[in-house]
Amino acid sequence: MCHVLLILPLLALPVFWIWPLSAALPVYGAVLGLSAAIYWYAIRAMRQPKQNGADGMIGETGHIVVGDLGELHVQVRSELWDAVPTVPVRQGDQVKVVAAERTKLRIQKLEARATPAGVRVTETRRT
Repeated sequence: MCHVLLILPLLALPVFWIWPLSAALPVYGAVLGLSAAIYWYAIRAMRQPKQNGADGMIGETGHIVVGDLGELHVQVRSELWDAVPTVPVRQGDQVKVVAAERTKLRIQKLEARATPAGVRVTETRRT
């Protein structure tokens, strides 16, 4: 069904056989305008970054959760993912997702530092 929308200008060509040019031209122009709008929205949607799955987690922050058998998991956006840390981490540490490898997230530990006002700020650890 969606492909019919892509060939809509071609399907609208018979209006020139049925109606006189003065009536067919505005109808065909409206079809072309509608098609152009559909194409624009489709291209715009295809260029958006992924928002789900492991690739959508890159750049998000979460915290470490250790499983029953000592497996390392990270909770990001209320989802649990297998994690591969770049530095040693402990349960409860705040981390940032830096890459996605199939079903595992590569994470980097965030360090908490105190500001003069006593507000805790997290920043990415540089290695």
